[in-house]
Amino acid sequence: MKPKAIILLLLIYLMPFNGVKAQVAKVQQGLLLKGGTATRLENVDILNKRSRITIKSNTIGVFSITALPGDTLQFEIANYLTTNFIVTDFADKIVYMQPVIELAEVVIKENSLIKDLRETQLGYRKKSVFYTGTPHYYYLVLKPMTFIYENFKSEVKQARRFNRFAKRELTTYEITKRFNDSLIKGVIPIKADEIDDFRVDYAPTLKQLNAMNDYDLINYIKNSYEDYKKKSEGSKPLHKL
Repeated sequence: MKPKAIILLLLIYLMPFNGVKAQVAKVQQGLLLKGGTATRLENVDILNKRSRITIKSNTIGVFSITALPGDTLQFEIANYLTTNFIVTDFADKIVYMQPVIELAEVVIKENSLIKDLRETQLGYRKKSVFYTGTPHYYYLVLKPMTFIYENFKSEVKQARRFNRFAKRELTTYEITKRFNDSLIKGVIPIKADEIDDFRVDYAPTLKQLNAMNDYDLINYIKNSYEDYKKKSEGSKPLHKL
């Protein structure tokens, strides 16, 4: 076959078929809002993950970016979850971005609860009292009178009571650092006169709380509130006709 014929066949092979339409880049426009609200989000970073084109939304939350059908647009801004959107028909879109819920911790100063507990424990130690309340059974064999004295004198009884109290207080402190009014009110639409009862009735144990990450805790609060509302509705007296 002649070289010219080979080149001609190659050009024909490389030419696109008339029935296949090449994709044409267009402008995707939209509006960025805070999830569940009409609050517009300005200066959001928008990335076309295929072309790597980046823009920002304007001061009223509107964006325009060149894209092809099937492109993924990524939206990022501080204090909001990263949101992805796949381009389809190029119609104007509203994109909602969910704010990150920051889990507030209640900070108890060292010179309050923890310091007081430590100072009391130190006081028992200075009195040679085992504030943990752990009985020293070897005394029972070697020195029976010492065993009786060390386990039944008033200071020891007080130390044991204090130790039980301290454990409860420290456990409550650890729970309250994460499961607190600030977080609860940020997650659910609870009323001011409901929050105390809700917190007491639905506080997780420390073991449960330690097994939860932040999002587990948020879902736990939401599910607990649904249960709380059902019980509240069931306890309301029926209106008399």
